[in-house]
Amino acid sequence: MKLWNIELKMTVPNAMSLFRVALVPVFAVLYLKGYLWPSLAVLVLSGLTDLFDGMVARRFHQISDLGKLLDPIADKLTQVTVVICVAVKIPALIPLVVLLFCKELGQAVGGLLLLRRGEKMQGARWWGKVATFVFYVVMGVLMLFSESLAPWLRTALSLLVGAWLLFAFVRYLVLFFKLERQAPSTEKTSPEQASPKDISAQPVSDQPKKEGTL
Repeated sequence: MKLWNIELKMTVPNAMSLFRVALVPVFAVLYLKGYLWPSLAVLVLSGLTDLFDGMVARRFHQISDLGKLLDPIADKLTQVTVVICVAVKIPALIPLVVLLFCKELGQAVGGLLLLRRGEKMQGARWWGKVATFVFYVVMGVLMLFSESLAPWLRTALSLLVGAWLLFAFVRYLVLFFKLERQAPSTEKTSPEQASPKDISAQPVSDQPKKEGTL
């Protein structure tokens, strides 16, 4: 079964990505109800699952286009949920919520456009991985020490995350437009559009006979 040229084949790494999606509401409920350490444990479990699904996929040759789609979806849902939940308790992070939402929405739209055109899904790039790492480290610090951190330090940390998110978004935009320019043409040349050179290259039996010839 295929959807947008993606084979819907369930593998262990894909199941782990779906498990990470299922952990998103669990984290949100625990954190918003004040269960800080259990919610952090859920985030750690999600991060370990993210790490091991890639290792399993590479080790057992189970890398798939579906996995390349599910993995970033799980990442995006987790990141957006985390920053929204933390912003509920630290309203100064609302601009970061808007930036992250715009970034993920733009990347999602670009990815869908590439899929509809038949492009293969690309794996995460180094700048995206660094931005994700910085995001989770800062969110963890804010979750643990939000009440003891000075306002200027919270602002500096949110600016650090915002700068990396913006950098990663710009790099993905550059990559998207590069793929757009390199799009292969799928149209075949019709007989009416064939040049004289194309016609002369046809077998003699297929070429039209001139008047007066045998």
